[in-house]
Amino acid sequence: MNPIEHKMLLLLGMNGIDKRKISFKTSSAGDRFFSYGYWNPIKISDVEYLKEHCELEIEEISWFDNDFGWQYYYRFDS
Repeated sequence: MNPIEHKMLLLLGMNGIDKRKISFKTSSAGDRFFSYGYWNPIKISDVEYLKEHCELEIEEISWFDNDFGWQYYYRFDS
């Protein structure tokens, strides 16, 4: 985890999100992203809070899975 990701984790925790459920990963294309729990959404206001305080572009990616419903992750520039 790099310093920006550590800051993101701290800020999400300050907003009431369980930090133990945040996972940072790298896609096969080399993009950094994080997910919450089992691909759960986080509030738009929390994403905006991260953008403001980390000076990052964060994009919500979602898709529908027939077995599990809507799935979400958040791609960001690191």
